[in-house]
Amino acid sequence: MSSAMTMSNADQATLPSTQEQESAAPGLAESNLQAVAGHAWYVCQTKPRQENLALRKLEEQGYQVYLPLLAVWKQHKDGWRKNDQVMFPRYAFVRCARPGQSIAPIRSTPGVTGLVSFGNVPASIDDTLVEAIRQLAEKNAHPAHQQVSPFQIGDSVAVTDGPLKGLSGIVSNIAKERVVVMLTLLGREKPIAFPFQQINRENGAS
Repeated sequence: MSSAMTMSNADQATLPSTQEQESAAPGLAESNLQAVAGHAWYVCQTKPRQENLALRKLEEQGYQVYLPLLAVWKQHKDGWRKNDQVMFPRYAFVRCARPGQSIAPIRSTPGVTGLVSFGNVPASIDDTLVEAIRQLAEKNAHPAHQQVSPFQIGDSVAVTDGPLKGLSGIVSNIAKERVVVMLTLLGREKPIAFPFQQINRENGAS
């Protein structure tokens, strides 16, 4: 399956709260464990950091699976790069691919802890919501204006390397490989250009 991606500050859709959700248990009525291809999606909960394992194993069993991804900037030792990040950590959307296919095996799939359920009924999601999430992910993956920098004008940043390490300022301009930061030096503001790897957002966000 080809997974879609999204941008670093994209709005994320809201899933049921922890209090509302309950993993599918062996006592689920079998009448609730049948689905028709092309109809409802279900939400499966995965083990921590095992979303890709769950996706692969579910696809091997013939289910349709959608794992929304975001493209976010991450700082590495050699600089900033965009990385794929799961939009909803520990959750994926799954549905049956053929009439009469049971969703019962989903809960015993490697990497899966169960289905989000209300009482003994697996919670279903309409195609409309899943499609809206797909469009959001696609918009993030292919923005109208490609972001060439992990920073934006107006960001509060701190210098993390070099002779000015420890100083803070505001991003005033952005080039392909460098960022201009307004720093206060000797009581006056000065525009200083830094490579991406020498600064970070003050709150540590990436």
